[in-house]
Amino acid sequence: MSHADDNTIPSRDRLNDTPAPPTITPWALQSYFDGEIDLIQDLAARYPQTPIMSLFHTRTSGERSPRALATVATQDGAASMILEIDVLSRAIQLSFIMGSLVGVRFRPGALSRLDRAAWIEPMRRETGEVAFLWNARRWEQDYIISAATKTFTYLFAFSSGGNQAAARITPEVTRKLLDWIAGYW
Repeated sequence: MSHADDNTIPSRDRLNDTPAPPTITPWALQSYFDGEIDLIQDLAARYPQTPIMSLFHTRTSGERSPRALATVATQDGAASMILEIDVLSRAIQLSFIMGSLVGVRFRPGALSRLDRAAWIEPMRRETGEVAFLWNARRWEQDYIISAATKTFTYLFAFSSGGNQAAARITPEVTRKLLDWIAGYW
């Protein structure tokens, strides 16, 4: 029987000869990198009724594995975002929650000091500059795209599995949140 007629599972040798699939840049990011779109405008158009979050609260949890938690929420409590930072590793994760019913969590992965600075510095300037919170693996892992302006901050989260979430945060809460994050980073 020839390999062309073989309907069995390929051998390990044949699997190792198969090249890995290429990493494909998400379409919106490719258009942005090509200078064809305003990324924040494009993403904002996808989420035209993004909730505005204007409440901010922090706390810590745990002694052996301490975690810092910040909750950012809408005035009516219908939507919230929980940011957790592992104090020892500086790892961050964000959970977007709608109506205490559905939550989606994003974990950007291991972030270097430069990765963290490349996100937090443009966010502090409030100039609308696009800021990416991702590591060297970029969009192969969860990542955050944001832009801070004088009126509010856009925050968009994406997972490699296809989940997405968006929020707008008031400038006052953005400043408090950035100061809180910087204290752990």
